[in-house]
Amino acid sequence: MNLGLDFHDTISYAPDFFIKLIETWPGDVYIVTGTPPSKVHELEEDLEKIGLSRSDFKDILTGYEYDKEDMSLEHFKRMAKHKLKLIQEHDIEVYYDDNPFYVSYIKDHGIVTFQPIVSEKYLQEFEEADPFFTCNLQRMQFDYLEKLDDDEMLKKKINKVNNAEDSKS
Repeated sequence: MNLGLDFHDTISYAPDFFIKLIETWPGDVYIVTGTPPSKVHELEEDLEKIGLSRSDFKDILTGYEYDKEDMSLEHFKRMAKHKLKLIQEHDIEVYYDDNPFYVSYIKDHGIVTFQPIVSEKYLQEFEEADPFFTCNLQRMQFDYLEKLDDDEMLKKKINKVNNAEDSKS
């Protein structure tokens, strides 16, 4: 069983956990990153800073080339498809990624998918530096919880019961 790990805000968020996982994983381990091929050397330097190296992985599977200045939400949708293709080509069955676009897309394609949820402190440290810092997307992923209340939850339950009754008649 092959394992795929995103690096930025996944391995880099919880390096001790992921180092232990990598050391004990019984199959091949890949990094599946959105980092463009032209910047893979930067990722390798970041790996070394936390005690890992390229040789700890079967391969580093990179994103496509892009200019950060041209990033939009469309970039994340396109990258989700790109990452899925890499995951499927390398028979990766378990995948970790922090980005909600990627996990939402990949989870419905037969890949066991996990999303590390970063702390509020971590979010605050990085959010102002980069509006397309993907953890900003993670914060938005949970915004609905602020507005959720018991009445709304009960309404969903009542609607579900009513729809079930309607389908029986």
